[in-house]
Amino acid sequence: MDFSVKTMVVGPVGTNCYILKDNNSSEGMIIDPGDNTEGILAYINENDIDVKLIALTHGHFDHIGAVEELRQSLAVPVAVHEADADMITDGRKNLSAFMGAIVETEPADIILRDGDCISFGKCSLRVISTPGHTRGGICLHGGGALFSGDTLFAGSIGRTDFPEGSLEEIIKSIQTRLAKVEDMVKVFPGHGPATNMGIERESNPYM
Repeated sequence: MDFSVKTMVVGPVGTNCYILKDNNSSEGMIIDPGDNTEGILAYINENDIDVKLIALTHGHFDHIGAVEELRQSLAVPVAVHEADADMITDGRKNLSAFMGAIVETEPADIILRDGDCISFGKCSLRVISTPGHTRGGICLHGGGALFSGDTLFAGSIGRTDFPEGSLEEIIKSIQTRLAKVEDMVKVFPGHGPATNMGIERESNPYM
């Protein structure tokens, strides 16, 4: 891959937060910082990572819990898909209001759309819109990796029984939007272990 990936399992439901660092520079980015601000900052400082961006695969509370503290500490922009932009600022829409502790952030700095690219150092990740878990769920593809959020898991898919979820949409997203992702690409999901597209094509019943 074009970058290193640190996986940190954070929060009460075991969300995968990913910290990326360009192999050829100090620049990096954070994907889905759901909790554990102190741990994330400690890793960034220990490894001298110059974070350029916080990207969210979708707007549920368990993927955004550390966003505001990190945005302020690192002075970096936050990016989310346009269809989930209202979720991160609304505890009812991101479901945190039903979990006993409301999680809300300031509005996103960058609104993502299908086909957009986000970059750090010489690395670039392309936004693939994959609605189904949420309307604005995305995957980020590039450098030999796919960060699949709660769209695609090892052997399974994300839940679709939340508001605005759709089983039909998530299967369509996986079978059409991710169809051209090469077998050797490593998949880093929002929960659970990493996998690769070849394994998922062979064994995931939803593909």
